Amino acid sequence: MRYNCWKMWANILFAGLLISGMWGCAALKPVPTAELQVIPDKTVLSPALIKKAVQFKGSRFSPKEMVVVEMVLPPGVKVKGVTEGENVGLAFATADDKGNFLAKMSPIATLNWFFQVGWTKNMKPDFKQAKPLKPGKYEIIATGMDSGAVGKATLEVLTPPKKKK
Repeated sequence: MRYNCWKMWANILFAGLLISGMWGCAALKPVPTAELQVIPDKTVLSPALIKKAVQFKGSRFSPKEMVVVEMVLPPGVKVKGVTEGENVGLAFATADDKGNFLAKMSPIATLNWFFQVGWTKNMKPDFKQAKPLKPGKYEIIATGMDSGAVGKATLEVLTPPKKKK
């Protein structure tokens, strides 16, 4: 009887360790690497970005999966409406049959996140309230919603040229 009790507890312990190990291995599964390109990768914040928006080109995602493109805010950089430590959603797309996508920022996203404009009661941008994003390098990440694949790139916001007098 004592031998059978010991055998039963050993089997329960073994099964528990096996299940825990399988969960642990699943959690340690490497994140697939994707490719991301920001076009252009350097820009000055100007009204031209409304007509010719920043684009994101990605590859090596799962076919037909949704991809979300975000900007990682460095410490100390604040964006109106975004809690510190959160990323800023810039664009989204659905990958094609080969896992490639092309997305561009909408004019509203450009106004809200790059220029940080205010809005009038008539829902028109109020540039008097604008607090443009500071010049610097910003990490851009694209994440596949099904595969978890992540692509990274950099967008550099340049200081505008000084106006000639």
